Amino acid sequence: MVSTTEATRPRPPLHCHWVQEPDGTRWLVPGCMSRLHDADADACTCPTLAQQLEDAQGERDQAQRAYSGLRAWTDAIIAAVNDHPDGKKIMKGAADRASCC
Repeated sequence: MVSTTEATRPRPPLHCHWVQEPDGTRWLVPGCMSRLHDADADACTCPTLAQQLEDAQGERDQAQRAYSGLRAWTDAIIAAVNDHPDGKKIMKGAADRASCC
């Protein structure tokens, strides 16, 4: 199943690549503006593999920071509920509601 975020997240354009037909004919499928305007241009502006890796690592680091922040918040909420005089009753009620569906 595709998450809502994945379904709505814009996909990056394909990189320039060649498609070869069974008869040997080759077609350039442009992925950048340079090649879109001039298929014979030597200067392809598609991101390199190193740039893609750097971008992916940046996204991963951002997601890790967001997760860590949420984890700390969740731990603080759980600790506050456990410290409450009715903490066990609250947690049992939450578990019962979660297991019913």
